Amino acid sequence: MTDTQSEQKGQGNPMGMDTTEYDKRQVLALHKQWWKANVGLDIPAMRECFPSGNAFSMFNRNSFTYFGVEEVAKLWQHFIDTGIPPRLTQTVAVLRIEARADTAWVISELTYRRVAPVQTERHWEVPDVDQTLGSKATEIYHRDNGAGVPAWKMWHFHSGPLQPFQEPRPAFDDTLTDRGLGGNPYGEPITYTFTLDRPA
Repeated sequence: MTDTQSEQKGQGNPMGMDTTEYDKRQVLALHKQWWKANVGLDIPAMRECFPSGNAFSMFNRNSFTYFGVEEVAKLWQHFIDTGIPPRLTQTVAVLRIEARADTAWVISELTYRRVAPVQTERHWEVPDVDQTLGSKATEIYHRDNGAGVPAWKMWHFHSGPLQPFQEPRPAFDDTLTDRGLGGNPYGEPITYTFTLDRPA
């Protein structure tokens, strides 16, 4: 049983814990499970993050749109079958997490490095270039597993490229290096790193 399953099937909200904070904790656990699954392309763990059927939608980092957990599973299997090297290490910084009734959202930035450079031109990363890459993402959650059961699941995901660390931001001329990964005006980011257990 995963951490997320334990959280959602456990004893419920501990007595005295603020409901909103408890919901945020559940959503954050699911968010972490999603990003950990990205390291090594763990399809079973990934499936647990989304609602059943075609309820989930994804604006993928590769610029294409996917609908439903089965399409994401097929995409990840395609990456595995075509030999895309897994992510060796990945650092995620949560800028903001909010929960309101049965809806929540998370925004984050991340950097990652693969075990080896991608070697196929059928992938959005530049072939044969050993580099650290970055993304930023928005995740939308509902307390609904797709069948009406009140369990938090990610219903929409939108990812795009993170700007180069030294590139000045238009109209302000500051850089991501100045701000720091996850730096924001809302408070300290929640930052964590996942590393592949068994690099290829």
